[in-house]
Amino acid sequence: MKRFYLLMLFCAVLIFKSNLVNAQEKPIWLDGYYDETSESYLKVVQGTSKNSYEFARKNAMMQVIKDNFLESDVELKMYGDMFDIRTDNNVKVKARVIAEYQEKIEYDYICHLLVQVMKNPNDEFEKVAITDKYPFSARVLVPGMAQMYKGQKTKGLCFIAGEVALVGGAIVSHTLMVSNINKISSTHNSTLKSHYTRNANACMAVRNISIAGAAALYLWNIIDGVAAKGDEHIMLGNNELIISPYSDFNSTGIALNLKF
Repeated sequence: MKRFYLLMLFCAVLIFKSNLVNAQEKPIWLDGYYDETSESYLKVVQGTSKNSYEFARKNAMMQVIKDNFLESDVELKMYGDMFDIRTDNNVKVKARVIAEYQEKIEYDYICHLLVQVMKNPNDEFEKVAITDKYPFSARVLVPGMAQMYKGQKTKGLCFIAGEVALVGGAIVSHTLMVSNINKISSTHNSTLKSHYTRNANACMAVRNISIAGAAALYLWNIIDGVAAKGDEHIMLGNNELIISPYSDFNSTGIALNLKF
């Protein structure tokens, strides 16, 4: 029994530590990323220079020209993180830098850019966010699934293992309790009756603690699945799920609104 509770304590410590350690040294998009909607697409471009990061950054922007098969006689206009590519003052490509990562390898300055390129240069930029927050998902109702979806596999496995162990402990202890209760009525020996009664009471206590622990862990899993941050991910587009409570004369509840 002590080993069982030590296992539960170990899982709780792992879950707590996984909340504190969620660091990513390099951006998730560095090794290549592509996403597309009807209005724009995200991609990674890279520029290199022997002189400085500024030249490497400009060369990365120029990579957009090559990727779009534009003629060489073009003009690059930069406005901070936004830039466009023109021919004869006509905008051919409109893009902006969403994120960048710089590194120096030996004598080379390297700049990696995550850029958003509009398919129609006359359109407005779509919303892009690099975030560690996740929208509500029904995964929170299954222990560990929301955590694993957010990239926190250790925490998710601990929730699954803890729930299985507690539910299993409740079932086993209840079975033993029933067995001891049946044994009480099967004997007239007062010593054995007292022994079976103590065992039944002990099993009942373990069952009740296991049920309470399973319920508490399940509630913790839901709260953590909704509120806890996960690995960084990229959200492209204006879709947004809004969860809000409501109340009127006839009912109360939760409203889900999906914005397009």
